[in-house]
Amino acid sequence: MFILTTLSLFFCVLATGTHAATTLARCNADKYSVPSLPFNICISAASAFCATITAGGTTATNFPTRATSACGTSASLYISACACGPTCSAIPTPTPTPTPCAASGSSLVANGDFECGIAPWIVQNLDQFARAGVTSKFAHTGQHSFESRLLYDRSLQNPAVSVRLSSPVISVQPNVPYRLTFWSYFDNHAAGFIGIQFNGEPKRTLDAGDGAGWGVWKSFSVDYTPLTDKLDFTLEFLYGRVASVVRVDGIVFDYIH
Repeated sequence: MFILTTLSLFFCVLATGTHAATTLARCNADKYSVPSLPFNICISAASAFCATITAGGTTATNFPTRATSACGTSASLYISACACGPTCSAIPTPTPTPTPCAASGSSLVANGDFECGIAPWIVQNLDQFARAGVTSKFAHTGQHSFESRLLYDRSLQNPAVSVRLSSPVISVQPNVPYRLTFWSYFDNHAAGFIGIQFNGEPKRTLDAGDGAGWGVWKSFSVDYTPLTDKLDFTLEFLYGRVASVVRVDGIVFDYIH
């Protein structure tokens, strides 16, 4: 009953809707003091009704049923109330706080699936004819992956390394074995290869023709035992002479359990 009664008074004395032309009656102090109404009632109910007021200063006859008990059907009261202007404060919509990207599964490096952009990964583009970054066109899991693309055919393999994707520096335990695992995609048989480095030391390579070949996502892993308590690893994208696309996704670096 409280909401029904308040809503009736609200239509009679509060204006929160659309103002008509300046020919409307002026505000004659018809907005009395009433309790605040829920935001959705203020907007959806009163605004819709006040919008029916015409430029000529008259109103439609479809007076809100809940308001007529307080205001009757006197158009002047409704016109005056709607002309008084808004008195309901809109409740602001809270802005959601972004959730920080956590490490992917058990990985020691966050955002290995690139669902949160590129950070904390470091990208170096060493080739003016190459492009690299996060793409939403094709992913192994989720909606995104990292893509390195050689845009044009070339007569020479120069530079040898077109793009580098590096992890941040990670705290590790010396003399404890770790494993790097990721998924890769090569779009053709001549798409070159990926070189894997740990602390700047070349360790392994993955060719377009290795494993399941090209045109499919394939899993790759390499083990490494660090000698120091700090480590970073790098994936180098090396192309031949043919315009190619290479993608990686689902990068995980963790202890070997």
